[in-house]
Amino acid sequence: GLSPVAVAIDDTVVAVAGIGDPLRSDSAETVASIQDRGWKVEVLSGDHPAVVQSIAAQVGIDPNAAHGGVAPEQKLDAVREGAATSTTAMVGDGVNDAAALAAATVGIGVHGGAEAALAAADVYLARPGLGPVVELLEGAGRTLGVIRRNLVLSLAYNVVAVSFAITGHMSPLLAAILMPLSSMTVVLSSYRAKTF
Repeated sequence: GLSPVAVAIDDTVVAVAGIGDPLRSDSAETVASIQDRGWKVEVLSGDHPAVVQSIAAQVGIDPNAAHGGVAPEQKLDAVREGAATSTTAMVGDGVNDAAALAAATVGIGVHGGAEAALAAADVYLARPGLGPVVELLEGAGRTLGVIRRNLVLSLAYNVVAVSFAITGHMSPLLAAILMPLSSMTVVLSSYRAKTF
């Protein structure tokens, strides 16, 4: 699972070194947490396929979902294909990820990433590690919950107010006066919500 580097003197290999990045301590836990939320996790990497397979095995990603030797154009095609049928989040940090980050439903640039990747991403994670990805998913889920709740509150108010106005139980003037209360309810609901 390491990238080999051969050292030669006068065309004779005298040493071979295996180079690799250590896994972050939160990698396996983060991948498991994302998968537990129903997301399919895939790896699209330019690294050698053997390296990618080794990393995938260590963090709990299906070997069939770990792809190495992937060019930037192939990453873009894969993300476009995924985004055409479902919500697709792309996490990346390199220049070679920029186009795929821009094409994803949500592009997530990570701490320490290349400027091109950060510029193309919709969201930038300011802290190192993978834990912030889970926090982002949790916060986004809570935000969607608040939006749905606010839509229900607004719809319920309008249905009741219009019903009373149509049946003559409320004058249009009173309905117009009460309309700001609906807006205030939605604003207060949003203000009190703890999303992020």
